[in-house]
Amino acid sequence: MTKLPQRALLATLLVLSLSACTHINVQDGDMFRRGQAAPQDDWFGQAQAQASAAQLERISVKAEDGTLLSGVFVRKPGAQVTLVYFQGAGNTVQKTIKYLLKTSEALPANLLLWDYRGTGLSEGQGGTPQLRSDASSIVAEARRLGGEALPLVYWGYSLGSLVSGHLSQDLPPQALILEGSLTNAQEWADQRVPWYATPFVTVTLAESVRAFDNRKALQDLQRPTLLLAGEKDETTPPRFSQDIVQHMQHKQCATLVLVPEVGHGGIAGRPQGQAAMLQAIKNAASGKSC
Repeated sequence: MTKLPQRALLATLLVLSLSACTHINVQDGDMFRRGQAAPQDDWFGQAQAQASAAQLERISVKAEDGTLLSGVFVRKPGAQVTLVYFQGAGNTVQKTIKYLLKTSEALPANLLLWDYRGTGLSEGQGGTPQLRSDASSIVAEARRLGGEALPLVYWGYSLGSLVSGHLSQDLPPQALILEGSLTNAQEWADQRVPWYATPFVTVTLAESVRAFDNRKALQDLQRPTLLLAGEKDETTPPRFSQDIVQHMQHKQCATLVLVPEVGHGGIAGRPQGQAAMLQAIKNAASGKSC
């Protein structure tokens, strides 16, 4: 049995020899490990310069057990909602802030982006047991910073779609945006195994990771839910988003937008994705339900 961090896992799956069967065991913390790369010099100053009229604030929030969770709050003049962004696996604030500032530039929304514990700017040792309580602490801070009057919208990308989806059970937002959504982590891991290697490769995830399933988490949710899927996404193919919608009891709440000519990254940055997000935010600001 081989235990590997997520990046090593994916790389290994692509180059495995077909001469022998391989069993890869992914433990809970393997998906939330701090990267070894040094942070870019003055990343925050560069982000501030890019932000134009928006005001950037570095934030730190104490989780329930006292662990400091850190990120950035982007305060925008005339914001109609506050977006809380949930990162994809392996992403951090320092890696994604420039892209997110550009993507959200035309959206009338504040934006809070943060790092899961054990990654990026946040302290502690990462893992799934604290994800929901950590996310709850972050949402409380987003409401405080954005103001009680502004509706909250969750925006989850890839792995973040699972975190935001499950948080919606405890703390339903005014609206939910899922970009490149997963059904569950096991199907995502199986999807990463090349078709020609499937007879030889078995990926087993820790039970705590497998418990995250958006088909179950969103089954009873009655909040406007926008699912953005990339037509050429091979990591979280459109059928994942379609499967989630099929399991929703309140299908009238779901809007599935298939964005052409795009893969797993950058779906929300394309014109069709931008238009759908803008409409979702306007609907949330007006209090529209489903």
